[in-house]
Amino acid sequence: MRTYSIGAMLLDLDDPSVVLGTLDQPLLAPLDSERDGYVPNVVYSCGSMRHEDTLILPFGISDNYIGIATASISEVLAHLGRP
Repeated sequence: MRTYSIGAMLLDLDDPSVVLGTLDQPLLAPLDSERDGYVPNVVYSCGSMRHEDTLILPFGISDNYIGIATASISEVLAHLGRP
């Protein structure tokens, strides 16, 4: 069965058609305990917010639950590889 996850990429500020980096692995993927629901194996973004060096990610889970994840922005940027 397919799994839908949330990734991240860094785009050029002046020309967003230019991809500067992407993550090799999903930023957020459904946990085993989050795989059941109306639409199984899915997490989807509900936007994001920045607080200092923390990225706050509200997300939907299988059209059944909501969650909030956090990530260090500097750590995410450090893991962005060239496309």
